[in-house]
Amino acid sequence: MRYRGIVYSIVSLFVSSCGSDTETQPEPKSEWKGDTSAFTENFEFRGAEADSLLYEKSQKIPFSGTLERKQVNGDLSKEHYSKGVKHGLQVKHSLSGARSEATFVEGVLHGDVVTYDRQGRERTRMHYVRGTLARLLPSSETNGSKTD
Repeated sequence: MRYRGIVYSIVSLFVSSCGSDTETQPEPKSEWKGDTSAFTENFEFRGAEADSLLYEKSQKIPFSGTLERKQVNGDLSKEHYSKGVKHGLQVKHSLSGARSEATFVEGVLHGDVVTYDRQGRERTRMHYVRGTLARLLPSSETNGSKTD
């Protein structure tokens, strides 16, 4: 009887000390800011090229959250990811002051892609439906003024 208690104690100690891999992984981040080289150090795309998903290198689940990256040329991009794919509004600001905005749904362009000049005037607007360009509107139609 006494040996059963000792064996049970040893087995219980062994089982309780064997944690799952998720316990030893760092907590996934929902926001990340950095430059291109730090992005390369911390993130990777996994899977076939067309179906690749973004992962933090230390994680087993695809990244969900917001990334802010400063490019080598000074451009700043803000990207939203859900389960490893772009999802939601993506904004890119160039060093010159121009910017572009695009909306993704589950990794596919869906909605308007708009570019603005450095004065904030709309220059182009393209409308996508599930990744396919549906229409391109000249800037004179999108903001009611004629282009210079």
